[in-house]
Amino acid sequence: MTFRSLCIEHPADVHVKSGQLIVTQNDVEVSIPISDLYLIVFQGPDIRISTMAQTILAESEVMLLYIGKNYHPAAMTIPFVSNARQARVARMQVDVSPLGQDMLWQEIVRRKIENQARVLSLCDLPGSETLASYVQDIAPGDPLCREGSAAERYFSQINPGVGRRASSPLNSALNYGYAIVRATVARELVIAGFIPAFGVHHHSQLNAFNLADDMMEPFRPTVDLVALSCAPDSERLSADQRRALRKTLEANVLIGKDTVTVAEAAKREALSLRHAIEQGDASLLELPQTISLSFKSLMRE
Repeated sequence: MTFRSLCIEHPADVHVKSGQLIVTQNDVEVSIPISDLYLIVFQGPDIRISTMAQTILAESEVMLLYIGKNYHPAAMTIPFVSNARQARVARMQVDVSPLGQDMLWQEIVRRKIENQARVLSLCDLPGSETLASYVQDIAPGDPLCREGSAAERYFSQINPGVGRRASSPLNSALNYGYAIVRATVARELVIAGFIPAFGVHHHSQLNAFNLADDMMEPFRPTVDLVALSCAPDSERLSADQRRALRKTLEANVLIGKDTVTVAEAAKREALSLRHAIEQGDASLLELPQTISLSFKSLMRE
């Protein structure tokens, strides 16, 4: 499985020729094998890409992510990969009962809070024991809103005095990193046969990726670790910081007893969601566990 990402940030012409992605900037032409690419990030003005190039990239299962202001995702294209069981999976997805959805969300929230507690512990920040204690009383659907309470306590430690939606250097890094992982999770859900607009907890009628927003929750703390390792001191992230955040897909997490990359974990998570729905057993979900990162390797080219 290829994990190479490409970021285009300056005016450029992008097209495809003989299996190669051709990027031309200031009369300098760079050629990259499409088979090596997993993700292309577009961030900047006057980047021109043909519809034919977009079609070929989609057929090659390459994601395209467009970054807007404050490093929030403005748009993304996900390859429509045919799945032999697509109609059956989609039908099972929409037929999951409210209780079934609540039990899936219970598992997701548990793992997310466990991972947040690990981040605080790994960073020698206070509050990990408090967050860990929340996990014990998370009921199906999280009626006590432990997910929200944990997030408030957690962010007060990793970004003191700054709200999650406020403008800040760390929030810029988080927005960028979350966009990368969200696109990856959405891609794997589509490949597994799911309709990403139909979530188990997120149900916004204005969101085409409700299910991706559900399933990326346990990945967020790993993104947080990478963002903290970048030590951003400006809302305008440096090229090295953006590169490190894109490499979150190569960071390791645990799935069961296996150490895998975030990209591989997203694939296994999506397949396990299908299995959990097929069997009517939320405990079959395979969700990522945050572990310590090799920050040096993430910051390398």
